[in-house]
This record gives sequence, structure tokens and C-alpha cells, in this order.
Amino acid sequence: MKVAQDELFEQRFMSACRRSDEFQVSRMLGSASDGMVALVSCTTPGFMWPHKQYALKVCFNFGLDSDEARNAFINEFAELAKLPPHPNIVRFLCEFIDEINDNIRPHLPEFARESSIIRHQDGTQINRKTQYFVMEHIDMNLSRLLVSRFAPPSIVPHRMVATIISQVGSALQHLDHHRLAHRDLKLDNILVETRVVDESTNEIEITRCVLIDFACSCRLSDDMKSIVVLDRGRVLSSPMWGNQAHIAPELHSSLGSALASTRIARGRQEVELDYSRQSVFELGVLGFEIVNGDLPVSGYPGSVISQSTGMIQYGDDHIARISPDQLGEEQASMLRRAVSCDPSRRPSLDELIRCFDPTGELSDPLVASAFNERSLQQQESQPPTSMTQPQDPRSIQPQQPPPRRPRPQPQPRGMSLL
Repeated sequence: MKVAQDELFEQRFMSACRRSDEFQVSRMLGSASDGMVALVSCTTPGFMWPHKQYALKVCFNFGLDSDEARNAFINEFAELAKLPPHPNIVRFLCEFIDEINDNIRPHLPEFARESSIIRHQDGTQINRKTQYFVMEHIDMNLSRLLVSRFAPPSIVPHRMVATIISQVGSALQHLDHHRLAHRDLKLDNILVETRVVDESTNEIEITRCVLIDFACSCRLSDDMKSIVVLDRGRVLSSPMWGNQAHIAPELHSSLGSALASTRIARGRQEVELDYSRQSVFELGVLGFEIVNGDLPVSGYPGSVISQSTGMIQYGDDHIARISPDQLGEEQASMLRRAVSCDPSRRPSLDELIRCFDPTGELSDPLVASAFNERSLQQQESQPPTSMTQPQDPRSIQPQQPPPRRPRPQPQPRGMSLL
């Protein structure tokens, strides 16, 4: 209860932040052409955790006004802000537009640093404004953990594989339930918290997996479908997929064949994409990458797609085998089924998770309970997004959470709910 209460106070306090100079930058975590992520702490007077560190994204949407800037990066925060909390999905804390101040500027890459100041002809200059996101920070991602700890020929411990499948699968179930497709699942987009279980051997275990980066996500209909608009071989609507290797073959085939036809017909066309079997496919691919260190189908999707029709086709003989040393026979068979080209042959997402974690013990019940309590509280209070009128942080006080309610059980999953 104390964890849920603290997180609720933290969320409310952060939602009132509107200035970049309220954050002290420790170091840059990463940079790309569209933005930079920095490790920061909150310096606002009255904040209860001044030493706690967060991830601050600085967007390089320079030259846009506030509304245009938000629209340019809408998926980066809009879907996360609306999504009910879940222990295996990154916590989004706030979004705001502000100047690029001197606490931020030295950490920007050179091209962004030069663009961060607007110089007028009369010699005066002002700071440029841009968009900021604040999210929870977890230092390690799954890709770096596997490379540093389990580089070939090392074998990833079976329990660790099961923990990842169980927790990432739980995040995907949550997204499916709320009709949101992530579309960029990969090792780099899964953060992990770990603990040492044997100090003499420095053996570790994963305690929490966290799914991040919703820039490629899209909303789905009740029957798990989305519409894209095509014209002259181009996609006119919907953000494109991030990681092509984790997109199910039926989605590649539907879009690929439609794109091929619009190049010939040169007309606008709406295409319905069915995501009902996407989650189990991408989790299966992730399992292969963890266990085998490679994709289940070598070179997928390019190696099995027809250049003339855009259709994907492969058989079971194309799917890699998993050594008994790396994984049990039942689990290996389940992973191979999960990446079948024929979606009707795949197990449900729930079946795949239960194969690796039949008792559900690998999802931390304390963490899950804390997130569930915060979710219940947020449903009874105003959502902390930047679209609401900010509160004065000094007026926000921790509140007693409501009486504990049972954690909702996941719905049974058939094809229409995958």
C-alpha cells in the first residue's frame, strides 16, 4: 500500500511540472535524429525523492508551435498517458513544452545545440522551445544484459527465459485488452530490473521486465483490426511498424499485396489489418532471440516474401530448431508453433505464457499489487496529462489509498481477443 501511495503522489507531483529547469541532468543516455534521452533528478522544492532518477526525453521538433510539436510526437506520450498502469509497461509521468535552458543545452548533440538558440538580426537571442517527456528510468535493457552475461556459447537460464516470456507476455496481454498494438517489440525496447541471488558466483535473476517505446503503436478496433490508407504504393495513414522482424506474416502479406496493387492501379485504397495473432507471434520471435540468439526464420521477412505479390510464405522446415540444452521440449515446441506462418496454428498468448509460467509465480505479486492499487486510484481521480490544468505541487499531499480490491483476472483469450 505504501508503494502505491508514494507512486500516486509522485505521479501527481510530476504532472504539475512545466519547466525544464526543474530537472538536473546527470548524463546523456542516448541520442537519435529526433531526440535525446537524459538521466535526470527533480529539483522542485517539496519533492519527496530529490535523489531518484528519471528518463527525460528532449524532442528535436524545433520550429514548431506547441500544438504542432505535440502532434509530431503524439504517439510518444498520448497512448501511454491513456493506458491504465501495468507493472511491465513503463511509467509515463508527464509531458510539457518549455525552453531549452542552460541545464539542458550542454548535453545536446552539436546540431541540436546550435539550433537551440534563436538569433535575431538585431543581435538579440532567445531560447528555442521544444517538447519534453518524463518517464521512469531503468538502467539496463534486455539486449545489453544478454550480451554482457550470456554471450554465445552461454545458455540463458531456463528460469530467466520463463520470467521474460511471462512478464513481457503480461504486458502484451494488457495492451491487447486495451486494444493497442505496440508494433516495435525488440530486445532494446525491454528494460530489466535484476538482483543478485548468489554473491559468490555473481548469479543474477530478472525481477521485472518493462516494455518501452510506443512511438510505433496504433489503436485497434474491438475485433483487433486497424485501417491503413494507401496511395501509389505509399502508406498515407498510421505510423509504420518499427521492428519488421517481429511483425506477423499475415500483416506483412496484407500490406505487401495491397501496396503492390496500388502501384499498378495507382488509386487510393483502404486496407484492413488483423492484429489478432500478432502478440503471440512477436513474443515467440522474442523467445527465439533470447534462446537461440537469432530469428526463428533466417532473414525474415525479406527472405520469405514474394517481390511480385508482397506475400509471405514459409513452412515448418524454415523455422529454426532449439537444442534441448537451451530449452525444454514442450516449451521449444510451443515457441515454434507461436511463429507459424499460418496464424490458425499458433497458440493463444495465454497458452504460450502458461507453458513457461504455469503457476504465475514469475510475475512479482507485490509489484503487480502496487500497480493495481495505483490504477484503481487513477481511475477515481483526474488523469495526470498535460492537457489538464496543472496543480501547484506544494498543494499536493499523499492520500490514503482506497480499500484494497482483488486484482482483475485476465479474460480468456480466443482469436478475437489475442
